[in-house]
Amino acid sequence: MKRTLSAILFLLVFLIGVSFALKNPQGVAIQYYFGLEWGPFPVSLVIIVVFLFGVLAGGVVASLPLLVRYREARRLRRRMEEMEQELTRLRKLPLKDEP
Repeated sequence: MKRTLSAILFLLVFLIGVSFALKNPQGVAIQYYFGLEWGPFPVSLVIIVVFLFGVLAGGVVASLPLLVRYREARRLRRRMEEMEQELTRLRKLPLKDEP
């Protein structure tokens, strides 16, 4: 069910994008600093590239907290292994009877 809804949503977005591209065939020149200019490119291509760049930038920003959590989990896992080794060593020590 979830796959079907995802496929339908993807198809809907794809069809809207194609209809947008067909209705807006005019070109757009991309102007950079220092007089650099590229183009003309179709409006739909420029929008798709900017959208993908935004998705990429958002993914990088959203993954930063995950990386911090991963590093913390790795640090805690190492600490736990050290403590388990220490506990194993302590269990092997002979008990001393105090008079």
